[in-house]
Amino acid sequence: MSDLKNYSNMFGIPVTIPNVIWMAITVLLVISYLFNYVIDNDGTLGKAFKYFIQYGKAKSSTNAFDLPKRFFTHYYVLATLWNSACLLNVFSLCYGFTSNNWLTSVFRLRETTNLNGDQISIMLVMVMITIHSMKRLYECLAVSVFSSKAKINIVQYIWGFVYYIILAPTLISESLPLGELPFGSIQPCHVIGILVFVAASYIHHHTHIIFADMRKKGKVKQDSHGVPQGGMFSFVSCPHYFAEVLIYVATLIIVSAQCRSWWLVLVYNLIAHANMGMGAHLWYKRTFPAYPTERKVFVPFVF
Repeated sequence: MSDLKNYSNMFGIPVTIPNVIWMAITVLLVISYLFNYVIDNDGTLGKAFKYFIQYGKAKSSTNAFDLPKRFFTHYYVLATLWNSACLLNVFSLCYGFTSNNWLTSVFRLRETTNLNGDQISIMLVMVMITIHSMKRLYECLAVSVFSSKAKINIVQYIWGFVYYIILAPTLISESLPLGELPFGSIQPCHVIGILVFVAASYIHHHTHIIFADMRKKGKVKQDSHGVPQGGMFSFVSCPHYFAEVLIYVATLIIVSAQCRSWWLVLVYNLIAHANMGMGAHLWYKRTFPAYPTERKVFVPFVF
């Protein structure tokens, strides 16, 4: 990979506004995991970390600023609209329909042309994250049955919007100006990435169907919970978290050679889902004495 122009670097990764945000949030999540599940601190700091990380059924404390978990839908409305706009801009730049990359102005991105990069990789990943946003919006609107008791806190709500807004600028930050990159051609990494993405998306969607059917067709009432069965639940407590991380693995397979910053997105998702997954896993074990002991948290056979 050629050196990036016009940026300071930290651990080989360019210092951009989105990257600083990814690093800061990930560090906080690592500290949170240590306090919540290693040190097991029930002091003021430990309780604060639990409040800001836990949500839904695993949430152990509430306050007046909490919001209904069904407000997740708001993220995906924004993500669908925003990523669709970013996708249109990226395609327009790559096919020469425009030279105006408004993302560079909004996020103060600089020209960092990577001679090893290509346009097709950026476009493929941009399509993937847009499809994922649309799928999640559909699931929130037409599949999921949210408990009226399930809550998220206001910080999680705000972060959800920030998260989806900084994905696209992170993706293109090391491949500017996009219009000057070679178009490229389909490579083995593209095929592998697409196959992993499709498999992960299926697992993710199937898991949400299982959750919903427990309340739609099963004996679990809308505001109650049960032990989910079937699919990847045979191996882990949170297969949707495993699938979500796999989705970002799939995208990294495609752009790892030209976007070191995308590693930050994957590491963030791995740490974030480890936090959320451990919270849910321990909740299941506390709530259901006969909970299957062979289930891992969210990575089959590993964690």
